Amino acid sequence: MEKLKYLPIVFFLLSVLFSIQRGQDPFLFDEDLGEGFVVLRVEGEHTIEEGRLLSKVKVLGGDFPEIYAKRATLIVYGALDLPSRNLKAYAKVKVSKGRVVITSSYGDLSFVEPKPSLRERMIKRVEEKFEDRQVKSLVLAYFLGEDQELLPLKVQSAFLTTGLVHLLVVSGGHLTALALILRYLAPYRYGLILSLVGITFYSLFLVPSEPPVLRAYLMAVFVILLLLYGERPNLLNILFLSGAIILLFYPEYVYSYSFWLSFCATLYIILSLRDAPKKNLVFMFFWVSFFAFLGTMPIITLLSFSAPFSIVLTPLLTPLFSLFTVYGFLDMVTLFSLPSFPLELLGTAIIKTVVFFSGFAPTVFFKFRLWETVLSLSLGAFTLHFLKGWNKLFAGVVFLPFLF
Repeated sequence: MEKLKYLPIVFFLLSVLFSIQRGQDPFLFDEDLGEGFVVLRVEGEHTIEEGRLLSKVKVLGGDFPEIYAKRATLIVYGALDLPSRNLKAYAKVKVSKGRVVITSSYGDLSFVEPKPSLRERMIKRVEEKFEDRQVKSLVLAYFLGEDQELLPLKVQSAFLTTGLVHLLVVSGGHLTALALILRYLAPYRYGLILSLVGITFYSLFLVPSEPPVLRAYLMAVFVILLLLYGERPNLLNILFLSGAIILLFYPEYVYSYSFWLSFCATLYIILSLRDAPKKNLVFMFFWVSFFAFLGTMPIITLLSFSAPFSIVLTPLLTPLFSLFTVYGFLDMVTLFSLPSFPLELLGTAIIKTVVFFSGFAPTVFFKFRLWETVLSLSLGAFTLHFLKGWNKLFAGVVFLPFLF
């Protein structure tokens, strides 16, 4: 078994090479895909700008398989409203700056009203239940994976400036919380089975199948199955195995920033927890936050600015988000039939706190090149793997200035 301990990482590296060789991601370049039919689902509210209707949509089907399941911007001329969230359009489709843009006219749209899915019924229930637009948008983004652009621009900016936008992404924290809630509703083995069923239903039917969700779901499945068989999970091997499986089925994710942000954050967290100097809960919150920042900062600089204040803010706001998460999942299990007041109060507190801290949160602008990102993250992970205790923190503190 000792000889096989590095097999998952070898499998992962081979899957990365395989995915790269499958060809370039078309979304790295601007490209006109031409005209054809697309089947779309509207996500969020639309806006009217300069006589055009603009809306966020998800591509469900049509003549362009390369954009299936992608989120896109729909531009419709001659429309003031969309009478249905589900539509079929004859449109021009192009990729601009990495984003899919679909342009059509109102006369080329046809609307359908299929039987709503459970996810759509959940979304409608949230929209009817919460009156405060900010809280409503936060609940939809946080629990159901709706586009974060539903949030008011000021709130979006606050989450970005503080570096807390990662808390809005449905990922490992969500699935862990849900699994733990379900686990303690029944005796040990039955609780684990209930957790497995619950996270499967949530990941596959209630939230979009984005890379962070898939990574967290696969890891959770492996952990629960190993616990059911009385085995101790090796989280590092499970991470590499989960990443390899995702890339084999979705090779285009090798070019996905969200995949690598989720993967590297989890990798650095796992490596930091091995031989950590203290097991105190408060200490571990700050410890994990620091190393998660190290694991994502070089990638984030490829996209925008870095927000080092998140190292402190993430653990400080963890209790508030934990209460919000637990009550929200309990509310979801009851199809959002619990009293709305606690969730509204917690959601308002989260938004006001994040906006408050954004007023003086420092941001750092530094542009990494791709090879520098890969090299720094690889060397950092390799170093963390062999260091123990406080030496991990010392290496991280020494390494941090080089990132800036």
